[in-house]
Amino acid sequence: MDGKIRVLVIDDNEELCKVLELFLKKRGFDVLKAHSAQEAMKILEQTREKIDVILLDYILPDMSGEEVLNFVRQFNPNVGIIMMTGVKDLNTAVNLMKNGADDYITKPFRLGLLEEKINEVLYKKAMSSAPASSLTAERATEILDGLHCESKGRILRFVFRDLEEMNKFIDELKKRKDIRIKDVHIGDEMEVFVSINEEK
Repeated sequence: MDGKIRVLVIDDNEELCKVLELFLKKRGFDVLKAHSAQEAMKILEQTREKIDVILLDYILPDMSGEEVLNFVRQFNPNVGIIMMTGVKDLNTAVNLMKNGADDYITKPFRLGLLEEKINEVLYKKAMSSAPASSLTAERATEILDGLHCESKGRILRFVFRDLEEMNKFIDELKKRKDIRIKDVHIGDEMEVFVSINEEK
């Protein structure tokens, strides 16, 4: 499953987990599932596979989502975390974000909106000022394709530390009619600014 973006779904609702797994797999993600906090912690501690995004239910049978959030942040501060909650309360959302969630979504939700949130979190993580690892051309292309629908007309910034990877990314973009390279900056970091055309 190398090269795929890996999502861990943590929710005690098995039916919802199945729906999310089917949808996300069709959209090109690799999916792991856990129905309790303990199961999730075992996956996080034992898996040697990288997890890119966690979809975390706010209420779990054996622990609160906030407790799991705190555990995950100690275990992996760089993973993207989107809280899924049936609680429609602004204070809850603010507290979750203060405690380390990257985003939240209120149940029931559209699957398309969830995918947009996943892609937005991936983009923000990849573009953070101190990325854990150097951005590759392949990963930048995956993120760009994931942001495609909701980012038309928006300028997107991709930061590379490796000149060869940046050049591969630029070469790939030159083959595409749906993407326009707006600018390239070379310095301590190498930045490529792109926009998505309104029409392919």
